[in-house]
This record gives sequence, structure tokens and C-alpha cells, in this order.
Amino acid sequence: MAGLSIVLSHKAVRRESFHELQRMISHLPAYDQPPTLNPVIGTDDIVLSFYQSDDTVGDIQAAAQGIIDQAQAAADVATGAMTTVLDPQFATKATAEAFSPPIAPTYIRTAFYDSSQVAGSGAVYRKNGTNVGDLVIMLSDGMTKTGYTLASTPVTASMLGARGNGTNATAAISALLAGSYPHVLIDGSYQTDGNHTISTAKKRVECLGGSALILRAPVGAVTGHHPVIDIAADDVLIDGDLTIDGGSHAGYQASIGIRVGLSTGARRKRPTIRGVKVRNLGLAGVMALCVDSPTIEDIDGYNIVTPTGGEFGDTVYVAGVRKPIVRNIRSAKCKRDGVVLTYTGNLNTTDVLVDGVFADAHLDSPSAGVWVEMTGARDPRGIITNVVANDCLIGVAATDANSEIVISNVKAIGNRLSGSSAGNVFGVQIQSGRLDNWYIDRYNTALQLEPNGEYQFALSSQVGSFAIGETVSGGTSGSTGTLRFQHFEIVIAGSTVEYELGETVTGGSSGATGILVDFFANVLRVLPMSGTFQAAETITGGTSAIAKTANSAARRIYVRGSAGIFRAGETITGGTSGATAVIAAPYQTPLAIGPGTLMNCSTDAIVVANVVTPASVSLSGIRGNIQSHGIRFNLSVGQRLRKASLRDIALKNPTSIGVAFRVTTGGAIDEMLVDGFDMSEWVGDGTGSSITAGIVTRFIGGNNPGLQGTLGVPINLTVNTTLSGLHNRALCHNNGAGATWTHTLPPAVPGLRIGFAGVHATHVMNIEPSGTDTIKGGGAGKYLILDPGERVVLEAYTVGMWVVSAAIGWAGDFEL
Repeated sequence: MAGLSIVLSHKAVRRESFHELQRMISHLPAYDQPPTLNPVIGTDDIVLSFYQSDDTVGDIQAAAQGIIDQAQAAADVATGAMTTVLDPQFATKATAEAFSPPIAPTYIRTAFYDSSQVAGSGAVYRKNGTNVGDLVIMLSDGMTKTGYTLASTPVTASMLGARGNGTNATAAISALLAGSYPHVLIDGSYQTDGNHTISTAKKRVECLGGSALILRAPVGAVTGHHPVIDIAADDVLIDGDLTIDGGSHAGYQASIGIRVGLSTGARRKRPTIRGVKVRNLGLAGVMALCVDSPTIEDIDGYNIVTPTGGEFGDTVYVAGVRKPIVRNIRSAKCKRDGVVLTYTGNLNTTDVLVDGVFADAHLDSPSAGVWVEMTGARDPRGIITNVVANDCLIGVAATDANSEIVISNVKAIGNRLSGSSAGNVFGVQIQSGRLDNWYIDRYNTALQLEPNGEYQFALSSQVGSFAIGETVSGGTSGSTGTLRFQHFEIVIAGSTVEYELGETVTGGSSGATGILVDFFANVLRVLPMSGTFQAAETITGGTSAIAKTANSAARRIYVRGSAGIFRAGETITGGTSGATAVIAAPYQTPLAIGPGTLMNCSTDAIVVANVVTPASVSLSGIRGNIQSHGIRFNLSVGQRLRKASLRDIALKNPTSIGVAFRVTTGGAIDEMLVDGFDMSEWVGDGTGSSITAGIVTRFIGGNNPGLQGTLGVPINLTVNTTLSGLHNRALCHNNGAGATWTHTLPPAVPGLRIGFAGVHATHVMNIEPSGTDTIKGGGAGKYLILDPGERVVLEAYTVGMWVVSAAIGWAGDFEL
């Protein structure tokens, strides 16, 4: 047998891998040196001398194992915790972090996760190639740090010591969500003491079926917003079957189930919150504030109740958000609203903002199934669709003066309880935008229309800076209005997506500054702070540091409460600032009500009221079988509609109490178009319908070819009245007149047609031609006499002559 000596460097025996040792031995030459006695591990070189036997490999393995045993013993003395060489194991994470080996192992195992020493909950950490991580050690050189990341995925609440009986739940859930674990799992039902912040490293939070977090009252008074889960990261996904329940504890009154945004001051991006049940909370179930492109879907809310003097009370509350997607929301017995969208911009008319809301029993004032209040965002657009609201104070409310929101497929069914916080008021309340495909039943007022449009002016030739709140006046039209908002619209070269919403942007040449409040395609919308942005200068973001060239920069202002109608090309002047500019293009968002069905309204089917001039409204394709009144224009003195259009409307009323159509207020309508107003199945006259003389400046009806006009619309004449062209194709009657009155026809011109009915039980109606006009069959200037129960239709085929084209019961009586 040949002798063999192996020299092992002190560096080699620091390695824990037997296979590495075996590889080294296989490449070493043989030495005839005396063996090293009593070596110091980690310091002395070691010489192994032995003779080869028939089992050469076994000899080498036995020798090597002896060295490993000595190394292990030394390491155990040094750390007091290591129990294995492969993947060292420590009693706790803190003990592991005190480990200071000369070479970092690939894996480190601990008996427990974090400080939660629960039997059987050991963790494995993998070296991550950095000097940071879930576990960090300092090597024996005293300078080199090595980071380790948990190899387990996902990390669960039970791994960190949480138990369903409440043991360690608060600490464990906090560690789970605040830690650097990218994927975590809530794997049971736990009671916790509130506010868990999801760290910036978190990307996915999942929940096993039936998982729950119950918020208990924190110690002491709770003030401000108190989220159960607070998301402080981008691209976070909360998904599964999670229940967040505030219970009956006092602290629930200031609580939010899940909040994303405003927790760190940074604007969060692209969070997804899905499959969450929120119960018995105070402020909101899910809240998104100042977030880009959140997705909130499959949320089930119950009993979200605003505390006395508090705010919110909504299942889903979205504010200051760009391009939200809200889908499949169920909300019951909440203090306020099922879904709220406020101060939220969405710039494409085809984008779906909300799809699928079922709201039930939102009966406190103010509350609604869906509430849209976009006043803080300019030109909000998008679609809200598939809304069902049962027994809500308001089914859908869209209270924005300048919105192009389309609300479609709405079904609102109320209970007609009025005058109290438990009653229903409006099926839909809307100021601007469009409502299509709707069904409203058993509300006091089915549609409350408040056409509060604003002028938007693109300006040119501007001198000076206008001030918010000042009165601006048109030099040609004489119109005046209050300036409510202004911004710069800057068209840049390239895309805007690199900029950050809310950041301050600066013009490189002008030095102008402003807050970036919205962007789309290649357009920045900037709220001015100082100076005037210019074309061709560089626009730089203060946070994003993105710099791009402005192709153009135009100021746009918004004016509301106008007396008169501004015109393109006229010069406007600020009453306080003295600034002047030319209106390049005035624009006003209309209010359009599309096809829909009305049923069983206890007060009014449609009310047009609270107009902030100028404004316009159109109604088309409406059908209704209602129990009370029809359409009422309720304009106060000083209020003015530019245009009112009513087309293809058919209303039924089986009772005798309803008033079909009323324009009886002190305001003004510049133009009214009535086309195809079918009252053939309207029974009631109520106290009488009327269009007060002088309210409508220009009336377009049946004298326009192809238009049916106001055929069948009852007009109540209770005093001596001089009729005009606006009464064309109306049905005039004397219900409640109380005396015999004489009504003068408009000058006879071809195309005019007016019906008259003597419906008063005792008083007659006298119908008198204008000036020298004649009613055929009577003398020049002689009036026609209608006794109670008689009806006639008068038509003009030639100038100056009226003809009785139809009559019921009329005996041919004329003034003698």
C-alpha cells in the first residue's frame, strides 16, 4: 500500500459541504509528511497521513468526517446555537442575525418565524446576493453584510404565530403585512387591533376562503381615519375571500376596511382589491384616495355607518383617482352611498368607471346607490352602467356641472316615503351628462334634473391673469358670470405618461409654475400657480424630472351663473383683475335624458329645477304610467334655460289628479322644442296645466314640418289670456277658472292649430280672433263661445282666417 498525505488549508475546513471537500481531496497529490496534532480549527493547516487500504474512498471519507466533526464542535462553541452544518439552524431570527461566519451559507434556517415562537413554524432563508433582506448577518471580517430572503412563499399569518383564538394576532398580522415578503396569505380568522400597513415590497395579499379580520377598538380614543389594512405600495393585489368586520366596538366609528393612497404621501399606482366583505365599519369599506388606475371589484358591504358628526359611510369611496375601475359592488344598509366617485378624472368617453352596483336601503340623507360628484376634476368623462338601487333615498346622483359622464342601465325602485330621513326622494338626480336606458318606480320624483352647466372658454389674445371668483363680462353680448376654475392646457411633443399627477411643473423659458392635475395622450392640464406658460418652452416635472417641449399652451377658464349668452370672438374682461381675453371657442356640457320608463311617482315624474344659467336640457323616448304629475319646469326668478327639447314622450295617468305639463315659474326659457308629446291616455287635469305667458321666448312646435308639436298638452287658462305661437297644437281648457274669461288667439298664419275644451262645470270660454282676423262662421272680430263640456279645434289655413276643423258638442255659438 502506498502512503498518502493530504494538506488541508485552514480556509478549506471552514466549508460545510462534504461534496466540496471530496472534490478537493480527489485533486490533491500525495505527501509523506507527519500528521498535524491538535490543530487549531480555522488557523492551522492540517496534514492527514494514512495508508491506502482496499477501501480508499472509505478511508478518505472517514478522515474528512473527523475534520467536519471538529469544525462543527468549534462552531457550536462559538455560536451556542448551530445544530447542523448543512443549512444552519438557529433558535430565533435574532440569534441567526448574530451569527458571524467567515463565509455566508446559502441557506439559514430558524426554529421560528420572526419573534413569534410557535412550535413547528420554522423558516428557511435563502441568500439573496445583497446586503439587505428579511434576515441580515455580518461576516467575521466585521465589514461584509449578507442578506437573506424568506424562501417560503406565500408567507402565512399562522407562520408568524397568529392563532384563531386571538393569540398573537395583532403582532403577527402586522408583521405579515409590513414585512418585505412579496406574497402573503391570510389563512384564518383573526381578531386584531387595527391599522396594518402593507409595505412597499408587498405585491400580493391572498386570503383563504372564510378568512376574516375583526377590528377591535384600539386603546383610547380613535381619531382621524383608522384603516384595518393600509396599502403603501404600487401594484398591490388583495384577492380572495376576506372579511373585515368592525364588530360593535367603539373604535369602529373611525375605521376603514382597506385604504389605498395618502398613507405615505406618495401617489400609489395600479392597486387591485378583489373579493372582500366589509362589515360594521364607520367611514368606508374600501377607500381609494389619490391613486392611479385602481381596480376595486367584488366588494360586499353591510352597515357602513358614519358616526355622529362624521363623514363618509360608503361601501366604496373613490376620490382624486385617475381611471378607476369599480365592478360588482353590493351595498346594504349603509349610512351614505354604495359607490362614491368624487374629484375623479377619466378622459375617454368609452372608459367604464363603474359596472355593476346593487344597493339596498341607503336611507339617510344624503345617500344614494351611486353618487358621482366630479366637481374637482375638469371635463370628467366615462360610463357608469348596470346600477340597481332598491329603497335608497336617491337611486343615482350625478351632481357635477361640467360632466360628460354617461349613466346607463339604471333600475331604481323606491318606497315613496317622503319628508323624512327614511324616505325616497329622487330616482335619479343629475346635473349634466347623459342618462340612458332606465326604469324608475315608486319614487317621489323619478327624475330631478338640475341643468347646472358651465361655460368652458378657450382663450386667445389674453392680457393679464384672471382671478378665481371674479365676475367676467362679455364686451359684445353683455353676459356676465363667475369664474370658478382655470387651467393651462399644454400640448407637448410626445407622451405624458412619464409625468406624475400632483407634481409641480415648470416652464423653462417663462418660469411659470403649476400643479399637474390631469393628463392624457399628449396634453397636460396644469393648475396655474405663477406666470404664464409659453409654446416651444420645456416643461419639466418637479417630481418625475421629465422634461418635454410644449407645442402650444392655452389658458382655459370656466364660468358659471351666466346672465346672458357669451359668444365666440367677443372680448371678456375680469371685473377684479382687469384681465382681458378673446373667447376662441365657448363650450357647454348639456344634460341629455335618453330612453326610459317612469312608474308610480307620488309627486312628479320629471322636475327641471335649480338651474344655474346658462344651461340646456333634452328629454327623449320617455314612457310612463304614473300616479301623479308629469313634467314640471320649476325655474325661479333669474334662472334661465337656453334650450329645452322634449321629443317622443308618452305619459299615462289613470287618475284625475295629475297635471301633465307645467311651465309656471318666474324664470325664462330661450327656446323650447316639443315634438311628439303624446297625452292621449292622460286622464287627470289636476289643478290645471299651464305654460305661463312670457316664460318661453321661442316655441317650436307643429308649424315646423315633421313635428307634431304639443298635441294634447293641456294648457290651463284661468285669466284673460293672449295666446301666442308657443301655444301651437296645445289643448287649452278652463279647469278651475272660477269665472268666464276671454282668450285672444294669435294672428292667424298657415300651420297654427290650437284646441279648446270647456271643462269647467258652470263657466264658458270665449275664444276671440286677433285684431281683424275672423273665425269662419262668425263675424269679423267676433269670439267663439264654448259652453261646459264642449270642445273645438281651430286651424289657420290662410292668413287672417281660423277654421273650426273638429268639434265635440259645440252648437256653433258666436258673439252677436
